[in-house]
Amino acid sequence: MKKECQHCGSGDLCFTDTAANGGYGPSFLPGTGFLKPAKFRIIVCEQCGFTRWFVVPGDLGKVKNSKHFRRLR
Repeated sequence: MKKECQHCGSGDLCFTDTAANGGYGPSFLPGTGFLKPAKFRIIVCEQCGFTRWFVVPGDLGKVKNSKHFRRLR
């Protein structure tokens, strides 16, 4: 993963991991678990605010096994 902003080239990035299924919001990764849903890693550029979202690598299997996702052909 690149350690610089794709938008402005800054190296000032911060990140957090957060659940993809909010208790009061939408389920962004449905079918990936009720008590321990898959998580997103959110990376934000501290200079321009450009934001990237990725499924946490350890949770990719949950997405692959979810019946809610289909392969693009």
